[in-house]
Amino acid sequence: VATNTDIKEINLPTNLTHAYLVPLSDFHVGDLNFDEKKLQGYINWILANKNAYVILNGDILNTATKESVSDCYTGLRPQEELEKAVSLLLPIKDRILASVSGNHCRRVYKSVGIDFSKLLADRLGCYYAGDECYLKIKVGAGINGKPIVYTLYATHGHQGGRSVGAKVNAIAKLANTCMADLYVYSHIHTLTAHVDLYLLPDIRTNKMNEVKRTFVSSGAFLKRGGYAVTHGYPASKLGSPRIRLSGSVRDVHVSL
Repeated sequence: VATNTDIKEINLPTNLTHAYLVPLSDFHVGDLNFDEKKLQGYINWILANKNAYVILNGDILNTATKESVSDCYTGLRPQEELEKAVSLLLPIKDRILASVSGNHCRRVYKSVGIDFSKLLADRLGCYYAGDECYLKIKVGAGINGKPIVYTLYATHGHQGGRSVGAKVNAIAKLANTCMADLYVYSHIHTLTAHVDLYLLPDIRTNKMNEVKRTFVSSGAFLKRGGYAVTHGYPASKLGSPRIRLSGSVRDVHVSL
């Protein structure tokens, strides 16, 4: 799966007082436990709000194989999963800022060289970033008349854990990869967010400036069953966070 280290610049309308960013991931379309009704509610909300935008952050399809822990004998076939995902996401295709690969599609690529995440992005006509995504998002206008700029790093992830602490630690480790205002992680099927501050030296003023970083896990749309039951995982709240990017001052707010 391709990895793109370029920064993708996103210019949202300058008349927005704020924009919503909804990271959608872990549908596992094709799995019998995929909650389509829950997802459709989010899609309807995005359609109803013109200032709402989306990042697809992996594992949209289940793509079970004989070598995977997922059951390949029930549910949809990968081609059917692709068609179903396209039909669900086509109404919001113009709101999708970027698409990132997930571990489920990656295992198919490893076996036969077919990247279902790229196929989905191509069908939707959206930017495909590969395994990780760097975005520079401009929205609204500050007191100087210039857009407010946010940097974002998103990746599906591969680490998790059973405890809440282990999951939060997996998200926090993204800060070791790069500097960003906002980090988006998936894979752990848990809605969570936290904020930290780090000190950035300003060589012009000889002061240490506080910089806020926001870490978000995008949740999932897979009801408890199958693998989660046999391995003793608890149920998780389904859905995605709603990230509010202010268009007048630099501020990130997350609603779960």
